This record gives sequence, C-alpha cells and structure tokens, in this order.
Amino acid sequence: ADAVEVGNPFNTSTADSSVIMNSSEIAIAAGANTQKILNLIKEIKLEHAESAIACMGYLNSLYGYGIKKFANECLADSCIIVDSSLDCPEEQELFEEFKKKGNSSIVKLVTPQNKEDYVKACLQRTLSWIYVTGFSGITGSKKYNIDYIKNSISLIKKNSTDVFIGCGFGIRTRDDVAEVAKYSDAVICGTAIVDLIEKEHKKGASSQDLAKKVGEYIIELTKGLSKQ
Repeated sequence: ADAVEVGNPFNTSTADSSVIMNSSEIAIAAGANTQKILNLIKEIKLEHAESAIACMGYLNSLYGYGIKKFANECLADSCIIVDSSLDCPEEQELFEEFKKKGNSSIVKLVTPQNKEDYVKACLQRTLSWIYVTGFSGITGSKKYNIDYIKNSISLIKKNSTDVFIGCGFGIRTRDDVAEVAKYSDAVICGTAIVDLIEKEHKKGASSQDLAKKVGEYIIELTKGLSKQ
C-alpha cells in the first residue's frame, strides 16, 4: 500500500457500512479511543517515517478530545472527517491549526450530489488531497458508479489542475482498481479489508495470519495499477 488509513472508531458512524460499524464497536469495547489511535499513528511513524498515514473519523471524537490538542498531537499526514461541513467552526479551527503546523491537512469528501460551488469551497480548504466517493451513501455498501466518479473528478479538475485526488467507496477487486485508477491518483479500499479481517478472525486466524492475508489481498489489488 502507498498509504494507510487509520480509523478512529466512533459509536455513531453514520457514513459507514455495518462492517465498519461493527469493527468500531469491537474496537471501542476493547478500549480504543482517540488517544490510543494517535499513539498508534505515532508508533507507525516512528517505525516507518516515510509511510503516508490518513486518520479517518468523526468530528465528535475530535471535539471531545479537544480540537487544538488533537491538531498538535496528530502525526498523520491528513485527517478525513466524514461528518463536518464547510461552515462548521470546529472544522475551521482544525484547518487553521493544521495550516500552522504545515505537516497535516483536512481532507474533504466530494459525493455525486455535490455541485460546483461546493467543490470550489472544498478546494479552498484542501492542503493536500481530496476524496471522491464512488456513490452516495454508506461506505462499501455497493459497487462504485464510474460515471459518478468521472463527473466529480471533472468538476474538481475544472477548478484545480494540480490537486491530488483519491477515490473510494465500493472498490473490492483489482479490476475495480484498474478502472478507477484511470481517473484518480489514488484508489482507496477500506470496507473490503475490514470485511476480510472479520471473516478470517471468525475462522480462528492468528494475528500474523491475518496480517499475511491482508497483505496478500492488497498485493492483488495493486496489480490493477499495472494495467494503466
């Protein structure tokens, strides 16, 4: 993988499928919280400084932790906040704090329903990359719609020729990767990986075997990139 998305589990994950929601509930029950997620990201960065890390979660968790405190302690390269809006003062505060640091940024999501004015506003708050969703709705609940993706990316490129674009939601196979990669700079796969972990765990797989299975799956996905 060229980058790793680390989920910050939240008990009301309104944009996520039952697969992700279930994983969040299990993580929270095991003691996961924002502080531990930040510690995990720090540990990854210490061992693999070159690795690109995105922290994905919900604004409520960041607000409860403290916006400035989160911004100061977060070593992730970017932060995907699923449920915040452009006129949200907490998001504006986080954006300003990240801008001061210079090594982290907010990532905005663009969905098929979003019009050009919204895309323009998102681009003004984009310091690194922007996330295009393959459909409207919850993550991984269905296959992406390539026409939606093309339309969203067209709107973005109309207003910015140099922004980096990642695309996710509903991508599961190397053929999916090959198709989506024709239009985006990065292909994001989340739910399918969490689903794989759950299924292998139920089979009694050890942690090492789980890691191996995930690695094999990601290698298979990256073969789709070679078709470009």
